[in-house]
Amino acid sequence: MKLLSSLRLAWLRIKNPLDYSLRQHLHPGVRPVDHPRISMPDLAGRYKAGRREQAGQEIQRLTELYHFDYFSTARTLDEARENFFYLAMVDRALDESFIALPDSLSVADIGPSSWFYVHALFAALTWYNTWYPRSVHLTGFEVDPYRLYSDLHTRQDHALGNMRGLPNVEYIGRGIMPQGEPFDIITLFFPFVFIKDHLEWGLPPKLFDPESMLKLVYETLKPGGLILIVNQGGYEHKEQLKILEKCGFKPTAAFRMESMLYTYKLDRFVITVKK
Repeated sequence: MKLLSSLRLAWLRIKNPLDYSLRQHLHPGVRPVDHPRISMPDLAGRYKAGRREQAGQEIQRLTELYHFDYFSTARTLDEARENFFYLAMVDRALDESFIALPDSLSVADIGPSSWFYVHALFAALTWYNTWYPRSVHLTGFEVDPYRLYSDLHTRQDHALGNMRGLPNVEYIGRGIMPQGEPFDIITLFFPFVFIKDHLEWGLPPKLFDPESMLKLVYETLKPGGLILIVNQGGYEHKEQLKILEKCGFKPTAAFRMESMLYTYKLDRFVITVKK
């Protein structure tokens, strides 16, 4: 098995750069997906009896705090549950980081993929610890925007569809780069910390450099700004902590996210770093 795995990874090291280059140069035009939605007025009622009351209380809290009524209509039950989970996760991360957000916020999200969670992230940034909505400019940086899904739409098409209705939100088909105006917050949901995962997702090996990525992110952050990282599974979380230590970055907060709202096979772990 180890030999087969090694051979597969060796093959991906050759194959991925070719496929990736083709995707960047030969891809369909932009066709934002119009996601149909189904009415789910009683989301809490869809949870099992043992979780229903607690989940309902948390959904009500998040809905009221963050004016998050977008998912009274959602494509699927899982989508609605997972977005509330993301909202709860960002809410707790900001709480545990003891950060005061400015009235106008510039945020980068690294590797948003199809950005199915963008409404939850935008709501958290807009309404965290404030009575009045702050101005948010949110930019997603995706290095592989043209990967085709089974419906023959690209990752970018799905992201643009998910973004609909949100002001000042951009999806940029490249990685983050040093810029003139730094960001207040930079989020990384599931950055690759192992080369195997990076290759399995179809990316060329030359793009795998987690230490350099973190240093670039830190460089692109305003003084007093916040990096928010989410990993899946304890093994990945421990590796992320090692990478942070190598970079000389001390975590501001680190915790395992527990919630009745959504259950994953691998637990979600959160790390924040304040500059």
